[in-house]
Amino acid sequence: MKRVFILLILFSSCSLTAPLKKGRLISLYHLIEIGKYEDAKVVADELVAGDDSLRWVNAWYARGYLCQTAYREGIKKNDAKLYALYPDQLYVAWDSYEKARTLDKAQRMERQLTPKYVLLANDFQDLGIKKFTRENYQEALRAFEHALQIEQLPFLSLQPDTVLAYNTALAAYESNDWPKAIKYLKHLHKLRFSENATHLLYSANLMTGDSAAAEKALFDGIGFYDDHEDLVFLLAEFLVQDSRSDQALEVINKAIAENPENAKYFYNKGLILQKVGSYDEAIDAYRNALSLDEENLMVLVNLATCYYNIGVAYEESTLKLSRNQVVKKERARSKKAFQLAMHWLDSALAWQPNDPEIVSRLSNLYIAMGKTDKTKMLLRDNE
Repeated sequence: MKRVFILLILFSSCSLTAPLKKGRLISLYHLIEIGKYEDAKVVADELVAGDDSLRWVNAWYARGYLCQTAYREGIKKNDAKLYALYPDQLYVAWDSYEKARTLDKAQRMERQLTPKYVLLANDFQDLGIKKFTRENYQEALRAFEHALQIEQLPFLSLQPDTVLAYNTALAAYESNDWPKAIKYLKHLHKLRFSENATHLLYSANLMTGDSAAAEKALFDGIGFYDDHEDLVFLLAEFLVQDSRSDQALEVINKAIAENPENAKYFYNKGLILQKVGSYDEAIDAYRNALSLDEENLMVLVNLATCYYNIGVAYEESTLKLSRNQVVKKERARSKKAFQLAMHWLDSALAWQPNDPEIVSRLSNLYIAMGKTDKTKMLLRDNE
């Protein structure tokens, strides 16, 4: 009889487990409802402890609900005791809900989880923005990626949020996490999200040493967007640095054909031609730029630079000539080029430039031409 009695006690003890847990679960929800979150935490941790918890969906859901409710209340009241009830509290909520969802083989809780996940995605986005603003880019990336994971849950049927994807890409870019930055930016690039996303994709590819992918991103982007001015300049600069000035000029000329009223295209064309020593063609480009934008001081400075370089070239050529008549002719050309250089320098000076780069360029040219008085005046006026 004694042995049978012991077995009956053991059997009775096992049969009480579920009702006891159910009672503790009801107690947990009551504590959450009345705002006793620390007491609720004790109960929640007890419910998910032990091997038996691995089979109990409701316990994990309840802990997720506690974390999320206390977090939102804490943010609302600016009370760290609530939003930091657990370390990384939002992530504990996410892990708890995911545990419940994984254990729920019959998918009965999906309807109950749906509004919780939607709110959680919003909370992760807000957290990501806060971390990004504080320049904690890695934590911002972590938060944004969790929001993206929630967005992609099939049973939620949410529309893709491209702004969230862009924020995630920015956080990855600022974190120097180039593989992730490229992953998200490539997605946005294919969607033709924005010129800036393509610009960042170009830069991220360069950071990984994939110049072919960087170049392709720019070529694609120029075709994707009507407002592609910056991409044109980036591509032209890239090609020039890659010793492909002819291709750079083709890109600029195509842009000019599409938008002949854009002074910046002519200006950049002038820069390319000046760089390769085609000063006469560069001057034509600069004059076109000036006709469209009379207030661009750098056009005046570069016009002066081209004429100065032409004058220097004529001067150098006289050193190789022996016939006096030809020498005189070359020196006359040199003098005229220097006079034109001075004309454009004086035109620039008349604007009283304050830009440090312009002042530096002007003073260097005046020094090269022996106009020390002009140099002193320029530097004095810009002290």
